[in-house]
Order: sequence, then structure tokens, then C-alpha cells
Amino acid sequence: MGDNKQNRFEEAFERGQKGQISSYDAWLQNQGVNPDNLSHEYITAYLQKHPEEAPSHDDQLEEVAEYIGFFSQQKGTYHLPIIAPAGFGKTQLLHTINQMTEQLNLDYPNKYYSTTQFVEEQEEELGIYKILDELEEYCNAVVLLDDCGQDKRIDHSLKKINSRVDNLLIITSWTPEHWALEQDRVNDVLPLSQVVELSPLSEKNTVDALKTAVSVYSSGQLDLPKSLYSEIYSSSYGIPLLFHEILRETFKQSFLSDFSEVTTEAVSTAVQNLQLDGVQERVYDLSDKKLLVLKHVLLSPHPKGQRPSELVEKLNRDKSTISYHLQSLTDNRILEKEKQGRSVFYRVRDLVKPLLQQRIEKEGEFYA
Repeated sequence: MGDNKQNRFEEAFERGQKGQISSYDAWLQNQGVNPDNLSHEYITAYLQKHPEEAPSHDDQLEEVAEYIGFFSQQKGTYHLPIIAPAGFGKTQLLHTINQMTEQLNLDYPNKYYSTTQFVEEQEEELGIYKILDELEEYCNAVVLLDDCGQDKRIDHSLKKINSRVDNLLIITSWTPEHWALEQDRVNDVLPLSQVVELSPLSEKNTVDALKTAVSVYSSGQLDLPKSLYSEIYSSSYGIPLLFHEILRETFKQSFLSDFSEVTTEAVSTAVQNLQLDGVQERVYDLSDKKLLVLKHVLLSPHPKGQRPSELVEKLNRDKSTISYHLQSLTDNRILEKEKQGRSVFYRVRDLVKPLLQQRIEKEGEFYA
């Protein structure tokens, strides 16, 4: 009896952590929203299945389509890297390219892979060698390779793929800092054809993307005012990761503020709760010394982030100086930290990362 009560208590606690409060679920249902649909995972899966409704990067999509058409009449190897900060829609664009290419009914395959499959030592079957075996039977192929910065030996992986296919168009995706770090090695094994860069969405395209998301969440039952979408655009700078997070948080804050419906007034509270208030100013006011620390944190291969001792060694600074910068950046809501045993890891907050990468990319500072 006691164990069952404890289990139910813990399950309720976990639902609360995810924002799944019973009365909130009922409130969402009154808005016409299925609580199970209001999540990052659901909208991501939906848009990958329905690329025609995804946030618009039409110019870049057409740029890639032209190269696919050119490749269909040529021989050789071509490489198109897609470069953009986190949260700009690189993965979605690759899925859109993949599905639309399939509709062309070409005589050769197009294959989507993520570099998380490229760890040769992993026990799962889907390692680099299974992918190479898949490709070996083809003379021509279009390969879409996502999140290339996560593969520590990406030049080695690309060289192997290139060796398996006689005529290859490979479309890769990168964050700016990883492309700056790896581009020389990659260009040594793959000829660079053209760089494709993604930008934030315009206000019109942001509003259209938000309307699509609300329609998906509510199965077309809910219509929100344009002023709400415009307010979200102003706080998200047209970055898909940010405007989707702000939208979902606006639902929650409307409920918590006892509004009977989703309101524009709740957007500012949502932005504050996500710690995005003044975020662009906080990022652009960073000193050169703090930017240098952040560049190394961004490039850390460890999924949990960077340890202070590693920064001391890489930057040749004393421990107290590094600790000061890390604490200041944490207080300023740029970094977050996580303890694991005796170690402390620092990483850039997910919602801050695109703005930080965008600033460094514009100033050409990744090589400092």
C-alpha cells in the first residue's frame, strides 16, 4: 500500500516537472488543444512528416534543388555544407530535402543519416560500416548527413563515404563553430561546391510558422491573434527554436495567470520565465575574454559541457580567473552548470546558444 502511494506521488511529481498539471490539461482542452500534442517532440515529428508546412527556408531549398538537378546530369563528387546556428532549422531542412527528392523518382537513392550513427565502437548495428554497406551497391547517390560537428572524425567518415560511391552529392549540416574548426580537413577529402547559409525567418514567415504550430496543437480548432504572434517574433528574433519554445510557454503562463484563453499579455511573462528577457543585449555586451571562454565551451566534445580544469589548460589562465568568468556567465544566464560526482560541467544554455553562435559568426571570431 505504502509503495503504491509513493509510486503515484513520484509519477505525479514527474508529470509536474513536465508541466502536465491536471487542471492545466483541462484548461488546454478547453482551448481545443490536446495536451499530449503540446511538445517539442510532437511538432518536430509532425513537420518532418509534413515538410510543406515547415518553417520557410525557400531560397535555400531552391538552391539545393538546383544542385540536385545539376548533379543528376553530371558525374563526380559535390559537397554542399548547410551552416547555421543551433535552432535555425537545419535538421528540418534536410528532412524537407529528403522527402521532396524522393518525390522526383530519381534513378538513384537519397539517404538521410545523422552522425550519431557514426561511432564505430558502438554496439548498435547502425554504425558507419552498415551505412557504407548500404551505399556500396550504388554508383550514384544523394547523401544528407546531419549534425556533422558531433563526429570527432568527420573527415575520416566523409572520406569513407566518398570512397563507396562513384558519383556523390553529399549535403551536410554544421553549426558555425564546428564548420570553422573542421572545414580545412573536410575540404581536403571532399571538394567544396557551395556553402548554404540559413538566416532567421522574417516576421511574415515566423507568423506563418506559429499559426501552423497552433493548428497542429489544436487540430485546427484554435485561432490566436496576430498581435500575439508578432510579440513572439520580437522576442525570438525569428529563430525557430526560440519562437516555438516561447509559444508553448505562453500557453502555460496564460493558464497560470488565470486567463480564460491564450493572450498576448502572457508572452512577456513566458519570455521572462524562459530567461530570454534582454538575452540579445546580454550576448552582445559580452567582453572579449568571456567570448573566448564561451567559444571553448561551445566546442567541447563532451555532451555535458566543459570542466573548469580543461579551460585552465586550454586558455593558459589561472583557476581563479576561469572560475570568475564561469560564475559571471552563469549569473548572467548564459551558462548553466551540472555536477557529476566531483566534477562540474558548464555548457551554454540551449536557448542562448543560437544567439551566441550568431554573434561570433558575424564577427568571425571562432579562430581566436
